[in-house]
Amino acid sequence: MKRLMILFVFCGMLMTAMADWTYGTAKFKGSQPSSCLSHGSVMIWYNGSLEQKGLEGGVEIWEGTGDICVAYPKNYNGPKMTFTSTGGSVQIQTLR
Repeated sequence: MKRLMILFVFCGMLMTAMADWTYGTAKFKGSQPSSCLSHGSVMIWYNGSLEQKGLEGGVEIWEGTGDICVAYPKNYNGPKMTFTSTGGSVQIQTLR
């Protein structure tokens, strides 16, 4: 019985840690990154570091060291952006 209880507690903790999350109509996999910034009308969440490295052919280049989640507003017409991460995933969504 004790083992079963520990298993339920562990599985519950694991599911909480890996819970998907939403922002408006955007759905992201995994836990919500701890830091957030707005860049114009674009929302960006990230773990670790994130910085805008420059501009190449009119495209903003962003680099980070952890997970990055980006939510573009519906009908976004701002500058194009690319995101790369050396230690996590990059997820990009557009609000409906």
